[in-house]
Amino acid sequence: MLRKSRHKADKRVFTILRRIFFILRLSCLLYVVGLAYQLVRWSHNYDPRFYQFLGTVPGQALSNFMEWPNLYTRVQKEKIFADFSEEEKKGYEQIVTRLQQSWPTHSLSYKNGQSKDVRILSTAPGVINVREYLGTQGRLETQISTSDLSEIAVYAKEFPHVSLRDILFQKSFPDFELSYSGHYTILTDAPYYQVSSSVKTLEELHAQYVDLFAPLIRFPNREQSLQVLFFTNETEYRKHQKDTAPDLDNSVGYYSPLEDRMVVFNQQFSKRAKQIREDVDADIAQMLNQAKSNSQRQQILRMQQKAEAQIRNLARKETIATLRHEGAHHLSYAYGIHSWIHTENGWLIEGLAAYFEAPTPGEPDKVYLDSLVHLDLHSRIPALSRLVEIRQPENFEEYLPGLEAHEAYALSWSLFHFCMLPENRENFFNYIRTLQDPEDIKEMMSIPRTRLLADSLGMRESELELAWRAHLLKIMGGRS
Repeated sequence: MLRKSRHKADKRVFTILRRIFFILRLSCLLYVVGLAYQLVRWSHNYDPRFYQFLGTVPGQALSNFMEWPNLYTRVQKEKIFADFSEEEKKGYEQIVTRLQQSWPTHSLSYKNGQSKDVRILSTAPGVINVREYLGTQGRLETQISTSDLSEIAVYAKEFPHVSLRDILFQKSFPDFELSYSGHYTILTDAPYYQVSSSVKTLEELHAQYVDLFAPLIRFPNREQSLQVLFFTNETEYRKHQKDTAPDLDNSVGYYSPLEDRMVVFNQQFSKRAKQIREDVDADIAQMLNQAKSNSQRQQILRMQQKAEAQIRNLARKETIATLRHEGAHHLSYAYGIHSWIHTENGWLIEGLAAYFEAPTPGEPDKVYLDSLVHLDLHSRIPALSRLVEIRQPENFEEYLPGLEAHEAYALSWSLFHFCMLPENRENFFNYIRTLQDPEDIKEMMSIPRTRLLADSLGMRESELELAWRAHLLKIMGGRS
């Protein structure tokens, strides 16, 4: 009897435990299903909590399992040279050797104010023989009279740090030339002299950006240089763009946060520029056939030269504007002005980049001003709240029916321009700080973004609307 009683008790305990385990398994399953449902909702709504989750250990594990690229796994982690694989060491040595062969030894200062960085090959009484490198491929050897120089100094710039990212960057495009300039690593399919002016533009942008946003920079000491992939071959650019940014079919440049890299195309060699040249050449050929004198032919040829200069100038301006726009996106993520959890709405992302397109940040841009004037003339300027609440730039046209993307960019530029006015800037920077590191994301997402911006600027929403409209009228009148 005692044995039977004990057996029944054991059976009851086993049944209870089995039920408990069943409930636990069901609870875990329901939790996982609930979490998956919540993640899908957050992802669909572009909710920062989704991207915050991806930064956690479970989030990164799930991201790796599902093969989701995200900002937390995008960059190859650096290693010390001793931990490099043999292939990585070989790539490192190849880059360093190539750089050492072209790295300047001296800086020359001329009496006329010019300067030049060169490798001194030999010296003789009154002259020096030097080699000037244009990147790692082009070079120019000249003899310089020392009487033309005011100073010969040892080249002071530190030899660049070749990172693992740079090695992998070069490996991806073995036929491209890798060069270092200031804060940037440039990989290009063109001789360096063809992109040197673009690199100068990026350095100017960098100085302006860091100076303007110094109080907001969260990551001031980057271990890695800023990478730029620069194409002159439009076909190859399009091929790469379709692989890495398939939604940007009409782009001539973009910044990819997932690659932490800017990709641009020199519009001087675009199919559009080629077509314009062909049309101009056809018109010129027809006029030359109809010319009745040599003076007329000379005049027509001068017209052709002028047209070519205008085409080049337009392509140069468009390339510079693209470099500065995409470069501002690049710096915004590199230095932590923007968050990695996508708390910024579309107007702020594109308004900031558009603000830096002009050589002087904030300088009114004719293209944007023309768009604003056109919108105003046709009474198509939307309520501020409709613009500010849009989460992603790619949704501008969807949520602003009747407006084209470039018009939404112009509106975004105008609002950012307003927020950067001296009387608004400090409060606006506090607004950006709120987005950079929100104390309570759920609470922040529950507040209409227009109200959050207005509160940060010390205004009511209606006051912000009126102040922005007044600013629009002012800049459209050319009195910025």
